[in-house]
Amino acid sequence: MDAVVAALEALHSALTDDLEELETRIRKEDHSILLSASAQDTPQMNEYYEARTSLHSALASIAEVLGWIQWKTEDEPDGELAVALLPLPTPGGYLVH
Repeated sequence: MDAVVAALEALHSALTDDLEELETRIRKEDHSILLSASAQDTPQMNEYYEARTSLHSALASIAEVLGWIQWKTEDEPDGELAVALLPLPTPGGYLVH
C-alpha cells in the first residue's frame, strides 16, 4: 500500500509542477489579451484554460483517493488495509445501461 500512496503523491507533485508551469505561461501572455473580452476566443488561451481545468480536476481526484486511503487506514487499526481496499465484487450477468 505504501507504494501506491508514494506513486499517487509523486503523480500529484508532478501535476502540481505542470499546473505551476501552465499558470506561468498564462501570466506571460499579453495582458491586453487576457483583459479583453476576446480572450476567451483566443485558441491558445482556450487550450491553456482547458489544460488548467483538467489539471485541477486530476489533482482533486488524487487528493480524494489519498484521503480515502487515509480514512480506510484509520478505520483499520489492525493493519488489515489490504482487506479493506479489495475491490467490490462485480455482479454476474449483463449490466443494464
